[in-house]
Amino acid sequence: MKALILFITSLFSVNLLSAQVIRAPADLKNFVEQSFLKYSRVGEMNDLVNLNEVKVELGKTAFYPTAMGDISYRRQYPTPAIQFPSGQGQTQEVRIQPANNYNASVMLVQPLVDMRVSSLLNKAKSELDISNDRLEGFKSDLAYQVAQVYYSIIFLNKSLYVQQQQLNLLQSTLKQISVKVKNGDALSYDLVSTQVKYTSAGNFYTDLKAQLDKQYNMLGMLTGGAGKDYLNDTSFNSAVFNLVADSVSALAYHNNPEIRIAADKIKSAGWDIVSADRSRLPVLNLQAGMGYKNGFMPNIDEINFNYYAGMGITIPILPASRPDFQRKMAVINQHASQLALETQKASLNKDLLNALDDIQRNQKKLASADTLISQAELAQDLAEDRYKFGVITNLELLTAVSNLKDAQLSQLQFGYNLLLSRMDLCRLAGIRWW
Repeated sequence: MKALILFITSLFSVNLLSAQVIRAPADLKNFVEQSFLKYSRVGEMNDLVNLNEVKVELGKTAFYPTAMGDISYRRQYPTPAIQFPSGQGQTQEVRIQPANNYNASVMLVQPLVDMRVSSLLNKAKSELDISNDRLEGFKSDLAYQVAQVYYSIIFLNKSLYVQQQQLNLLQSTLKQISVKVKNGDALSYDLVSTQVKYTSAGNFYTDLKAQLDKQYNMLGMLTGGAGKDYLNDTSFNSAVFNLVADSVSALAYHNNPEIRIAADKIKSAGWDIVSADRSRLPVLNLQAGMGYKNGFMPNIDEINFNYYAGMGITIPILPASRPDFQRKMAVINQHASQLALETQKASLNKDLLNALDDIQRNQKKLASADTLISQAELAQDLAEDRYKFGVITNLELLTAVSNLKDAQLSQLQFGYNLLLSRMDLCRLAGIRWW
Protein backbone atom coordinates (compact mmCIF):
# COMPACT_ATOMS: atom_id res chain seq x y z
CA MET A 1 0.00 0.00 0.00
CA LYS A 2 2.84 2.39 0.85
CA ALA A 3 4.52 1.57 -2.44
CA LEU A 4 1.30 2.38 -4.32
CA ILE A 5 0.93 5.70 -2.51
CA LEU A 6 4.57 6.55 -3.23
CA PHE A 7 4.10 5.71 -6.92
CA ILE A 8 0.94 7.85 -7.20
CA THR A 9 2.66 10.73 -5.40
CA SER A 10 5.71 10.57 -7.65
CA LEU A 11 3.52 10.36 -10.75
CA PHE A 12 1.52 13.38 -9.60
CA SER A 13 4.71 15.35 -8.92
CA VAL A 14 6.02 14.52 -12.38
CA ASN A 15 2.76 15.72 -13.91
CA LEU A 16 3.08 18.96 -11.98
CA LEU A 17 6.65 19.35 -13.13
CA SER A 18 5.61 18.66 -16.70
CA ALA A 19 3.10 21.50 -16.56
CA GLN A 20 5.80 24.16 -16.73
CA VAL A 21 4.63 27.15 -18.75
CA ILE A 22 7.25 29.10 -20.69
CA ARG A 23 5.74 32.30 -22.06
CA ALA A 24 7.90 32.71 -25.15
CA PRO A 25 7.29 35.68 -27.50
CA ALA A 26 4.78 35.16 -30.30
CA ASP A 27 7.41 36.01 -32.94
CA LEU A 28 9.70 33.30 -31.59
CA LYS A 29 6.94 30.69 -31.67
CA ASN A 30 6.13 31.72 -35.21
CA PHE A 31 9.76 31.24 -36.25
CA VAL A 32 9.79 27.79 -34.63
CA GLU A 33 6.65 26.75 -36.51
CA GLN A 34 8.22 27.98 -39.74
CA SER A 35 11.35 25.94 -39.07
CA PHE A 36 9.24 22.80 -38.58
CA LEU A 37 7.67 23.41 -41.99
CA LYS A 38 10.71 24.66 -43.93
CA TYR A 39 13.66 22.70 -42.55
CA SER A 40 14.03 19.59 -44.70
CA ARG A 41 15.43 17.42 -41.92
CA VAL A 42 12.07 17.62 -40.12
CA GLY A 43 10.32 16.37 -43.24
CA GLU A 44 12.81 13.53 -43.54
CA MET A 45 12.18 12.40 -39.97
CA ASN A 46 8.42 12.73 -40.49
CA ASP A 47 8.76 10.31 -43.40
CA LEU A 48 10.62 7.87 -41.14
CA VAL A 49 7.73 8.05 -38.66
CA ASN A 50 5.27 7.42 -41.49
CA LEU A 51 7.40 4.46 -42.61
CA ASN A 52 7.26 2.91 -39.16
CA GLU A 53 3.51 3.51 -39.00
CA VAL A 54 3.18 1.54 -42.23
CA LYS A 55 5.33 -1.22 -40.69
CA VAL A 56 2.91 -1.43 -37.76
CA GLU A 57 -0.03 -1.68 -40.16
CA LEU A 58 1.86 -4.33 -42.10
CA GLY A 59 2.42 -6.27 -38.87
CA LYS A 60 -1.31 -6.26 -38.17
CA THR A 61 -1.97 -7.99 -41.50
CA ALA A 62 -0.36 -11.16 -40.13
CA PHE A 63 -3.70 -11.79 -38.39
CA TYR A 64 -5.57 -11.48 -41.69
CA PRO A 65 -6.30 -14.38 -44.02
CA THR A 66 -4.24 -14.91 -47.15
CA ALA A 67 -5.67 -16.14 -50.44
CA MET A 68 -3.79 -17.59 -53.39
CA GLY A 69 -4.97 -18.59 -56.83
CA ASP A 70 -3.43 -21.40 -58.84
CA ILE A 71 -3.94 -22.41 -62.49
CA SER A 72 -1.81 -25.28 -63.72
CA TYR A 73 -1.48 -27.95 -66.37
CA ARG A 74 0.69 -31.04 -65.98
CA ARG A 75 1.37 -33.84 -68.48
CA GLN A 76 2.17 -37.05 -66.64
CA TYR A 77 3.80 -40.19 -68.04
CA PRO A 78 3.55 -43.01 -67.28
CA THR A 79 0.04 -42.80 -65.92
CA PRO A 80 -0.87 -45.21 -63.10
CA ALA A 81 -3.27 -47.95 -64.17
CA ILE A 82 -4.70 -51.22 -62.81
CA GLN A 83 -5.06 -54.36 -64.96
CA PHE A 84 -8.34 -56.29 -64.55
CA PRO A 85 -8.99 -59.72 -66.19
CA SER A 86 -11.77 -59.53 -68.77
CA GLY A 87 -12.10 -63.30 -69.66
CA GLN A 88 -10.56 -65.63 -72.31
CA GLY A 89 -7.08 -64.79 -70.92
CA GLN A 90 -7.36 -61.07 -71.69
CA THR A 91 -6.96 -58.05 -69.38
CA GLN A 92 -8.50 -54.59 -69.33
CA GLU A 93 -6.52 -51.51 -68.21
CA VAL A 94 -8.25 -49.02 -65.90
CA ARG A 95 -6.38 -45.72 -65.42
CA ILE A 96 -6.59 -44.15 -61.96
CA GLN A 97 -4.91 -40.83 -62.94
CA PRO A 98 -5.22 -38.86 -66.16
CA ALA A 99 -2.27 -38.16 -68.38
CA ASN A 100 -3.37 -34.53 -68.78
CA ASN A 101 -3.95 -32.86 -65.40
CA TYR A 102 -5.83 -29.56 -65.19
CA ASN A 103 -6.27 -27.48 -62.03
CA ALA A 104 -7.77 -24.06 -61.29
CA SER A 105 -8.23 -23.33 -57.60
CA VAL A 106 -8.28 -20.70 -54.86
CA MET A 107 -6.75 -21.46 -51.45
CA LEU A 108 -7.46 -19.53 -48.21
CA VAL A 109 -5.22 -19.70 -45.12
CA GLN A 110 -6.38 -18.11 -41.86
CA PRO A 111 -3.95 -18.03 -38.91
CA LEU A 112 -5.73 -19.17 -35.77
CA VAL A 113 -2.91 -19.35 -33.23
CA ASP A 114 0.49 -17.72 -33.88
CA MET A 115 2.21 -16.37 -30.78
CA ARG A 116 4.99 -14.85 -32.87
CA VAL A 117 2.74 -12.27 -34.50
CA SER A 118 1.96 -10.25 -31.35
CA SER A 119 5.65 -9.96 -30.36
CA LEU A 120 6.64 -8.87 -33.87
CA LEU A 121 3.80 -6.34 -33.87
CA ASN A 122 4.92 -4.95 -30.50
CA LYS A 123 8.46 -4.78 -31.87
CA ALA A 124 7.17 -2.66 -34.77
CA LYS A 125 5.27 -0.43 -32.33
CA SER A 126 8.42 0.07 -30.24
CA GLU A 127 10.30 1.09 -33.40
CA LEU A 128 7.50 3.57 -34.07
CA ASP A 129 7.92 4.98 -30.54
CA ILE A 130 11.64 5.39 -31.16
CA SER A 131 11.07 7.25 -34.42
CA ASN A 132 8.43 9.49 -32.78
CA ASP A 133 10.73 10.32 -29.88
CA ARG A 134 13.58 11.01 -32.29
CA LEU A 135 11.35 13.36 -34.24
CA GLU A 136 10.25 15.16 -31.08
CA GLY A 137 13.83 15.31 -29.86
CA PHE A 138 15.01 16.83 -33.12
CA LYS A 139 12.12 19.33 -33.07
CA SER A 140 13.09 20.25 -29.51
CA ASP A 141 16.74 20.80 -30.50
CA LEU A 142 15.64 22.79 -33.54
CA ALA A 143 13.26 24.93 -31.49
CA TYR A 144 15.96 25.78 -28.96
CA GLN A 145 18.43 26.46 -31.78
CA VAL A 146 15.97 28.90 -33.34
CA ALA A 147 15.45 30.51 -29.92
CA GLN A 148 19.20 30.89 -29.46
CA VAL A 149 19.58 32.54 -32.87
CA TYR A 150 16.50 34.69 -32.19
CA TYR A 151 17.87 36.08 -28.93
CA SER A 152 21.38 36.41 -30.31
CA ILE A 153 19.97 38.78 -32.95
CA ILE A 154 18.27 40.84 -30.25
CA PHE A 155 21.46 40.81 -28.18
CA LEU A 156 23.58 41.93 -31.13
CA ASN A 157 21.12 44.69 -32.04
CA LYS A 158 21.25 46.04 -28.49
CA SER A 159 25.04 45.74 -28.47
CA LEU A 160 25.20 47.66 -31.73
CA TYR A 161 23.05 50.38 -30.17
CA VAL A 162 25.41 50.69 -27.19
CA GLN A 163 28.45 50.65 -29.45
CA GLN A 164 26.91 53.34 -31.65
CA GLN A 165 26.46 55.50 -28.56
CA GLN A 166 30.13 55.03 -27.77
CA LEU A 167 31.04 56.01 -31.30
CA ASN A 168 28.90 59.15 -30.96
CA LEU A 169 30.60 60.06 -27.69
CA LEU A 170 34.03 59.49 -29.16
CA GLN A 171 33.11 61.59 -32.17
CA SER A 172 31.95 64.39 -29.87
CA THR A 173 35.18 64.08 -27.92
CA LEU A 174 37.17 64.29 -31.16
CA LYS A 175 35.48 67.61 -31.98
CA GLN A 176 36.28 68.99 -28.54
CA ILE A 177 39.91 67.94 -28.79
CA SER A 178 40.22 69.39 -32.27
CA VAL A 179 39.08 72.75 -30.95
CA LYS A 180 41.52 72.50 -28.04
CA VAL A 181 44.38 71.63 -30.40
CA LYS A 182 43.62 74.70 -32.53
CA ASN A 183 43.51 76.86 -29.40
CA GLY A 184 46.72 75.37 -28.12
CA ASP A 185 45.02 73.83 -25.08
CA ALA A 186 45.69 70.20 -26.16
CA LEU A 187 48.41 68.26 -27.86
CA SER A 188 48.23 66.53 -31.22
CA TYR A 189 48.94 63.34 -29.32
CA ASP A 190 45.55 63.68 -27.63
CA LEU A 191 43.85 63.99 -31.01
CA VAL A 192 45.68 61.02 -32.52
CA SER A 193 45.02 58.77 -29.50
CA THR A 194 41.32 59.64 -29.63
CA GLN A 195 41.21 58.86 -33.35
CA VAL A 196 42.79 55.47 -32.63
CA LYS A 197 40.15 54.85 -29.98
CA TYR A 198 37.40 55.86 -32.41
CA THR A 199 38.75 53.61 -35.17
CA SER A 200 39.01 50.66 -32.76
CA ALA A 201 35.41 51.19 -31.63
CA GLY A 202 34.33 51.40 -35.27
CA ASN A 203 36.05 48.11 -36.04
CA PHE A 204 34.24 46.47 -33.12
CA TYR A 205 30.95 47.87 -34.44
CA THR A 206 31.74 46.34 -37.85
CA ASP A 207 32.45 42.96 -36.22
CA LEU A 208 29.13 43.10 -34.36
CA LYS A 209 27.33 43.94 -37.60
CA ALA A 210 28.99 40.97 -39.35
CA GLN A 211 27.93 38.66 -36.53
CA LEU A 212 24.38 39.97 -36.84
CA ASP A 213 24.35 39.23 -40.57
CA LYS A 214 25.53 35.68 -39.90
CA GLN A 215 22.78 35.12 -37.35
CA TYR A 216 20.18 36.34 -39.83
CA ASN A 217 21.62 33.94 -42.39
CA MET A 218 21.30 31.11 -39.86
CA LEU A 219 17.72 32.10 -39.01
CA GLY A 220 16.91 32.24 -42.71
CA MET A 221 18.32 28.75 -43.25
CA LEU A 222 16.24 27.35 -40.39
CA THR A 223 12.97 29.15 -41.12
CA GLY A 224 13.11 30.00 -44.83
CA GLY A 225 13.12 33.74 -44.15
CA ALA A 226 15.07 36.29 -46.18
CA GLY A 227 16.56 39.69 -45.45
CA LYS A 228 18.48 41.25 -42.60
CA ASP A 229 15.82 43.09 -40.57
CA TYR A 230 12.61 41.05 -40.46
CA LEU A 231 12.82 40.34 -36.72
CA ASN A 232 10.53 42.89 -35.09
CA ASP A 233 10.82 41.90 -31.44
CA THR A 234 13.42 43.85 -29.45
CA SER A 235 12.56 42.64 -25.94
CA PHE A 236 15.29 40.92 -24.03
CA ASN A 237 14.10 39.31 -20.82
CA SER A 238 16.49 36.84 -19.20
CA ALA A 239 13.63 35.44 -17.07
CA VAL A 240 11.63 34.10 -20.05
CA PHE A 241 13.00 30.56 -19.67
CA ASN A 242 13.05 30.61 -15.88
CA LEU A 243 12.32 27.00 -14.89
CA VAL A 244 10.79 26.54 -11.42
CA ALA A 245 10.79 22.91 -10.29
CA ASP A 246 11.37 21.02 -7.07
CA SER A 247 13.27 18.26 -8.86
CA VAL A 248 14.75 19.11 -12.23
CA SER A 249 16.25 15.62 -12.47
CA ALA A 250 12.84 13.95 -12.14
CA LEU A 251 11.46 16.28 -14.79
CA ALA A 252 14.37 15.57 -17.13
CA TYR A 253 14.14 11.79 -16.64
CA HIS A 254 10.48 11.98 -17.63
CA ASN A 255 10.68 14.42 -20.57
CA ASN A 256 14.22 14.43 -21.96
CA PRO A 257 14.08 13.01 -25.52
CA GLU A 258 17.40 11.17 -25.28
CA ILE A 259 16.29 9.40 -22.11
CA ARG A 260 12.99 8.46 -23.73
CA ILE A 261 14.77 7.10 -26.81
CA ALA A 262 17.14 5.03 -24.65
CA ALA A 263 14.17 3.58 -22.73
CA ASP A 264 12.38 2.81 -26.02
CA LYS A 265 15.43 0.88 -27.24
CA ILE A 266 15.36 -1.28 -24.10
CA LYS A 267 11.70 -2.12 -24.76
CA SER A 268 12.46 -2.89 -28.39
CA ALA A 269 15.28 -5.24 -27.42
CA GLY A 270 12.93 -6.94 -24.92
CA TRP A 271 10.49 -7.73 -27.71
CA ASP A 272 13.38 -9.21 -29.72
CA ILE A 273 13.94 -11.64 -26.85
CA VAL A 274 10.26 -12.55 -26.75
CA SER A 275 10.18 -13.07 -30.52
CA ALA A 276 13.21 -15.37 -30.36
CA ASP A 277 11.57 -17.45 -27.63
CA ARG A 278 8.26 -17.66 -29.49
CA SER A 279 9.87 -18.73 -32.76
CA ARG A 280 9.91 -22.28 -31.34
CA LEU A 281 6.13 -22.39 -30.83
CA PRO A 282 3.80 -24.22 -33.26
CA VAL A 283 1.44 -22.35 -35.56
CA LEU A 284 -2.19 -23.38 -36.08
CA ASN A 285 -3.80 -22.42 -39.40
CA LEU A 286 -7.24 -22.91 -40.92
CA GLN A 287 -7.01 -23.94 -44.57
CA ALA A 288 -9.78 -23.98 -47.19
CA GLY A 289 -9.90 -24.08 -50.95
CA MET A 290 -12.10 -24.67 -53.98
CA GLY A 291 -11.75 -24.90 -57.72
CA TYR A 292 -11.95 -27.13 -60.76
CA LYS A 293 -9.73 -30.04 -61.75
CA ASN A 294 -9.84 -33.50 -63.28
CA GLY A 295 -8.70 -36.84 -61.93
CA PHE A 296 -11.80 -37.93 -60.04
CA MET A 297 -13.07 -41.48 -60.48
CA PRO A 298 -14.85 -42.89 -62.39
CA ASN A 299 -14.31 -40.41 -65.24
CA ILE A 300 -10.82 -39.13 -64.53
CA ASP A 301 -10.65 -36.90 -67.62
CA GLU A 302 -13.74 -34.92 -66.70
CA ILE A 303 -13.15 -31.54 -64.98
CA ASN A 304 -15.16 -31.28 -61.74
CA PHE A 305 -15.80 -28.68 -59.07
CA ASN A 306 -14.11 -29.50 -55.74
CA TYR A 307 -13.48 -27.93 -52.35
CA TYR A 308 -11.77 -28.74 -49.07
CA ALA A 309 -11.44 -27.34 -45.54
CA GLY A 310 -9.26 -28.29 -42.61
CA MET A 311 -6.65 -27.25 -40.07
CA GLY A 312 -2.93 -27.71 -39.92
CA ILE A 313 -0.20 -27.30 -37.30
CA THR A 314 3.32 -26.26 -38.23
CA ILE A 315 5.89 -27.27 -35.62
CA PRO A 316 9.41 -25.76 -35.90
CA ILE A 317 11.98 -28.46 -35.21
CA LEU A 318 15.18 -26.97 -36.59
CA PRO A 319 14.06 -23.49 -37.70
CA ALA A 320 16.24 -21.55 -40.09
CA SER A 321 16.00 -18.46 -37.85
CA ARG A 322 18.26 -20.16 -35.26
CA PRO A 323 16.33 -18.90 -32.19
CA ASP A 324 19.21 -19.61 -29.77
CA PHE A 325 21.51 -17.22 -31.58
CA GLN A 326 18.70 -14.72 -32.08
CA ARG A 327 18.01 -14.75 -28.34
CA LYS A 328 21.68 -14.31 -27.44
CA MET A 329 21.96 -11.30 -29.74
CA ALA A 330 18.74 -9.82 -28.35
CA VAL A 331 19.93 -10.24 -24.75
CA ILE A 332 23.27 -8.59 -25.55
CA ASN A 333 21.47 -5.76 -27.33
CA GLN A 334 19.13 -5.23 -24.38
CA HIS A 335 22.03 -5.16 -21.92
CA ALA A 336 23.88 -2.66 -24.10
CA SER A 337 20.73 -0.52 -24.28
CA GLN A 338 20.42 -0.57 -20.49
CA LEU A 339 24.04 0.56 -20.14
CA ALA A 340 23.40 3.27 -22.73
CA LEU A 341 20.47 4.51 -20.63
CA GLU A 342 22.63 4.67 -17.51
CA THR A 343 25.32 6.52 -19.47
CA GLN A 344 22.71 8.94 -20.79
CA LYS A 345 21.41 9.59 -17.27
CA ALA A 346 24.92 10.24 -15.96
CA SER A 347 25.62 12.64 -18.82
CA LEU A 348 22.28 14.34 -18.25
CA ASN A 349 23.00 14.80 -14.53
CA LYS A 350 26.34 16.38 -15.39
CA ASP A 351 24.75 18.73 -17.92
CA LEU A 352 22.00 19.69 -15.46
CA LEU A 353 24.54 20.55 -12.76
CA ASN A 354 26.59 22.59 -15.24
CA ALA A 355 23.48 24.47 -16.38
CA LEU A 356 22.47 25.23 -12.78
CA ASP A 357 26.00 26.43 -12.00
CA ASP A 358 25.97 28.67 -15.08
CA ILE A 359 22.64 30.14 -14.02
CA GLN A 360 23.91 30.96 -10.52
CA ARG A 361 27.14 32.47 -11.84
CA ASN A 362 25.39 34.65 -14.44
CA GLN A 363 22.78 35.75 -11.90
CA LYS A 364 25.55 37.02 -9.63
CA LYS A 365 27.25 38.81 -12.52
CA LEU A 366 24.00 40.37 -13.68
CA ALA A 367 23.17 41.52 -10.14
CA SER A 368 26.48 43.39 -9.93
CA ALA A 369 26.09 44.96 -13.39
CA ASP A 370 23.63 47.68 -12.27
CA THR A 371 26.03 48.90 -9.60
CA LEU A 372 28.90 48.82 -12.06
CA ILE A 373 26.95 50.90 -14.60
CA SER A 374 25.95 53.49 -11.98
CA GLN A 375 29.55 53.89 -10.90
CA ALA A 376 30.74 54.11 -14.52
CA GLU A 377 28.13 56.80 -15.35
CA LEU A 378 29.17 58.87 -12.34
CA ALA A 379 32.83 58.46 -13.29
CA GLN A 380 32.15 59.58 -16.86
CA ASP A 381 30.20 62.68 -15.75
CA LEU A 382 33.03 63.67 -13.41
CA ALA A 383 35.62 63.00 -16.11
CA GLU A 384 33.79 65.17 -18.67
CA ASP A 385 33.53 68.09 -16.22
CA ARG A 386 37.16 67.82 -15.16
CA TYR A 387 38.35 67.55 -18.74
CA LYS A 388 36.56 70.80 -19.65
CA PHE A 389 38.55 72.56 -16.93
CA GLY A 390 41.79 70.83 -17.83
CA VAL A 391 42.04 68.87 -14.59
CA ILE A 392 42.45 65.44 -16.27
CA THR A 393 44.05 64.29 -19.50
CA ASN A 394 42.41 63.10 -22.67
CA LEU A 395 43.45 59.53 -21.90
CA GLU A 396 41.62 59.61 -18.57
CA LEU A 397 38.46 60.92 -20.26
CA LEU A 398 38.57 58.18 -22.92
CA THR A 399 39.04 55.58 -20.21
CA ALA A 400 35.93 56.82 -18.38
CA VAL A 401 33.86 56.78 -21.59
CA SER A 402 35.06 53.26 -22.47
CA ASN A 403 34.41 51.97 -18.97
CA LEU A 404 30.75 53.03 -19.14
CA LYS A 405 30.10 51.43 -22.50
CA ASP A 406 32.00 48.31 -21.51
CA ALA A 407 29.83 48.07 -18.39
CA GLN A 408 26.68 48.41 -20.50
CA LEU A 409 27.89 45.76 -22.94
CA SER A 410 28.79 43.51 -20.00
CA GLN A 411 25.28 43.88 -18.60
CA LEU A 412 23.86 42.80 -21.95
CA GLN A 413 26.29 39.91 -22.13
CA PHE A 414 25.47 38.72 -18.59
CA GLY A 415 21.73 38.88 -19.32
CA TYR A 416 22.22 37.03 -22.60
CA ASN A 417 24.38 34.36 -20.96
CA LEU A 418 21.81 33.93 -18.19
CA LEU A 419 19.07 33.51 -20.77
CA LEU A 420 21.12 30.89 -22.64
CA SER A 421 21.81 29.01 -19.41
CA ARG A 422 18.13 28.94 -18.48
CA MET A 423 17.26 27.94 -22.02
CA ASP A 424 19.74 25.06 -21.87
CA LEU A 425 18.26 23.88 -18.57
CA CYS A 426 14.77 23.88 -20.10
CA ARG A 427 16.09 21.96 -23.10
CA LEU A 428 17.68 19.32 -20.88
CA ALA A 429 14.46 19.06 -18.87
CA GLY A 430 12.49 18.50 -22.07
CA ILE A 431 10.27 21.57 -21.64
CA ARG A 432 8.07 22.14 -24.70
CA TRP A 433 7.09 25.80 -25.04
CA TRP A 434 6.31 26.21 -28.72
